[in-house]
Amino acid sequence: MREGARRHRQTVAAVLAVLTAVDPYGLEPGTPEGPPADEYEPEALDLARVLLAEGAVTVRDVEDVWAHWFSESLVLRLGVDRTARLVDELNALVPAAAASGLPLRGA
Repeated sequence: MREGARRHRQTVAAVLAVLTAVDPYGLEPGTPEGPPADEYEPEALDLARVLLAEGAVTVRDVEDVWAHWFSESLVLRLGVDRTARLVDELNALVPAAAASGLPLRGA
């Protein structure tokens, strides 16, 4: 298996886990009464793409992805502090991307 494909799948899975934990809409993905566990996968794919390409995401990146999929602001839904924590959690996934030798944003 190609290393890049494996890293991509791992990053998407990690981003999906973060988004599911934050669960901005209170949907409880993966629970018996909730939607499928991969409810936030389209957003996870887009954010993972940015993480792997840039080495980090910004609040603007997250806002752009959220607006694309939901036509609303995630900052307005979660608040500034929760959105900042979400960005921090996503960026904490970067060491895996950094180990790939990809350039980091701002480096």
